[in-house]
Amino acid sequence: TLAARIVAWVLAVVLGCLLLLGALVAGFTRYEVTERLDNSLQEVAERLEFVISAIGAAPRGDDVARLPQVGPRTLAYQIATPDGRLVLRSQNAPDHPFVPLLQPGFYDRPRFRVYVVQATDGGHYILVGEPTFHRREAVRRATLISILPMVVFLPCVWLLVRWVVRRALRPLTDLQAEIRARGGGNLTPIPPLNLPDELLPIHAALNSLLDRLKKALSTERAFAANAAHELRNPIGALLAQAQMLREQMHDRTH
Repeated sequence: TLAARIVAWVLAVVLGCLLLLGALVAGFTRYEVTERLDNSLQEVAERLEFVISAIGAAPRGDDVARLPQVGPRTLAYQIATPDGRLVLRSQNAPDHPFVPLLQPGFYDRPRFRVYVVQATDGGHYILVGEPTFHRREAVRRATLISILPMVVFLPCVWLLVRWVVRRALRPLTDLQAEIRARGGGNLTPIPPLNLPDELLPIHAALNSLLDRLKKALSTERAFAANAAHELRNPIGALLAQAQMLREQMHDRTH
């Protein structure tokens, strides 16, 4: 049906737009989450500056900082000298530097997203690492939170589009019902049905056609009545003449 075609095409366009919007939202969400997590690494690196001053004041023999409640999602950090020797590291950090070359910036390693910055004293580097699976999990959750409402409301969009299309095509359905009601015994004009502008020419053409059909049927009926009258009159005259001839023949025989 026309309504089904319109609903299908509208839903196809809406679904395509939602997919495009979802891709854009996913990309934007990934960018924003990555930026926020990178900012967190920078903040942690700044807060570790006091550790360097503490190390300089009281050097430790144990280079591993034992932290309570360390989990797989906990940030790891290292403090190294420019030659790559670790001065201090958290217990969830590897025993070698996250990156081989100590240059400030961000680095993607197999297990960590690493931020490297040189300390203010110039003799140490601070390395902060975030587990990559935790970052991927955060990006995935943020993306789902952004896209899931679009998927959930898709059935609502389908129902709303279907209702709007059927409501918009209701005048066409009424016009169809009025046309079906017309026949040889009912050639009255179709009344105004609050039709849209696109259907007004069709409405006028149908009424004009019904008017011509009504006139044609009236002319045909008048012609049929006149023809029947004309046919009946000659037959009556012939019958009268036949009766007169019969009477004349009867009189001659007597």
